[in-house]
Amino acid sequence: MPLSLHGLCYIWVILAGLVPYTKCADSGCDDWTISLEDSEEVCCSKCKPGNRLVKNCGKDPALLCRPCEANKYTTNPKSYSCMLCTQCTGPQFTLIPCNIMRDTVCGCKAGYRCGGERCSYCVTECEKGEEPTTLRSCAKCPEGMFNDKIHSMCKKWKASCPSGQVLDSKGNAFRDHECIDDNEVMNINKITQSNEYEKNSIDNTLLVVSGKKQEKMNWIPVCIAGFVAMLAVLCFVASVTTCVKARSKKNKPKAAMSDQELSEDSTIMVVEQEACSFRHPEQEQGGSSESISTQDSESKLIV
Repeated sequence: MPLSLHGLCYIWVILAGLVPYTKCADSGCDDWTISLEDSEEVCCSKCKPGNRLVKNCGKDPALLCRPCEANKYTTNPKSYSCMLCTQCTGPQFTLIPCNIMRDTVCGCKAGYRCGGERCSYCVTECEKGEEPTTLRSCAKCPEGMFNDKIHSMCKKWKASCPSGQVLDSKGNAFRDHECIDDNEVMNINKITQSNEYEKNSIDNTLLVVSGKKQEKMNWIPVCIAGFVAMLAVLCFVASVTTCVKARSKKNKPKAAMSDQELSEDSTIMVVEQEACSFRHPEQEQGGSSESISTQDSESKLIV
C-alpha cells in the first residue's frame, strides 16, 4: 500500500531531526590559527556546527568549543552561548524539530496561515470575499471591492467596460463587474424574447386545457348533490309511511272494542225500555183480591 503524502512528510521530518544529532559527537573547533601571543596555542576562528565557543585560544582545538545542551541551538560559530528552541503553541504545530544547529520550524493548522518570516505566529486564513486585517483576523470586502482568491487583499471593481462592451452584471464581494460584447447582448435579448413567447403560448394552452377539465369536473359535485337529495327524500317518505301503518294497526282493536261496547249498551237500554213499556197505570183502590191478581199477572209478563 503506497504511503500518503502526509505520511511521507512525517518521515522526512523525523529523518531531518535525527541527522543533526548524529553530528553532536563531532565537537570542537572547526577552524583555528596560531596564537600571536603564544606559539604553542591556537585560537579558534570558527566552531563546528552546533558548538558554542568555550575558550578562544588554547593548546587543544577540540576543547575550545562545546556542543549546545538539550533544547538549545546556535547558528553563530563564534557565539559563547546557545539559544533556547522555539516551542510551537496554539494553532501551530512542529513542522521540523529543533536541533543543535537550527531552531524549531513551526507550521499552522488548517484554516490558518503563517505570520512573520519564520512563521512565529498564525493568522486566520481568509476566504474569498474577505481580506486579512492587522488584528490577525478577516474582514469582508467593502462596497465597491472584491476578492476572488484565498487570503488576498480586496481590489476595486473596474470603473467601466472596454469599448464595444456593455455591463452584463454588477460586481459583488466575490467578483468584479462582468462585461460582454454588444452583439452578444442582442442575441441574448432575441433568445430571451423567443423563450418568453414560447412560455406564454404554453401557459395559455395549459390554461385552456385546465379550464375544460374544470368545466367537466364541475358536473360531478352537482350529480352527487342531486343523488344525495333524492336519497334523503326517499328515506323521509319511507319513514312517514312506516309510522302511519304502525298507528293504524294500533287503532283497529280499539275501534272494534268500542263498537261491541256500544252494542251491549244499546241492548241494555232496549230491555229497560221494554220493561217500562209493559207497566200498566195504577188502578184506584179496590178490593185486595183484584190488586193481588193484577200484580201476579204483571210479574208473569215481565218474566
